[in-house]
Amino acid sequence: MTISITMLMMYGYTPEMMDDPLIRTADEAMTHASRLFDLGGTLINIMPILRHIPYWVPGATGKKLAERTKRLTMEAKRIPMEHVKAALVSIFYVFPRFSF
Repeated sequence: MTISITMLMMYGYTPEMMDDPLIRTADEAMTHASRLFDLGGTLINIMPILRHIPYWVPGATGKKLAERTKRLTMEAKRIPMEHVKAALVSIFYVFPRFSF
């Protein structure tokens, strides 16, 4: 669990188990991203003009996969930041600021 060391040092966040929401989200995002960046993984890699097709068009799986990867990446960024915000609020609650 090398990500736990990084999360602990950067955000003070310690994943409790492998089924942690952050671990699950980051793993799913990386799985989707690797399929997107793989040569020939989607038709967009072969014919770049297809990136202009709306995601709702039947067969636009690359566009849908990219949108899902984007949402998962944003979620993976949000989880540790919410942890940091909660920790800061609790610190200010324990140590109130005094004004002179």
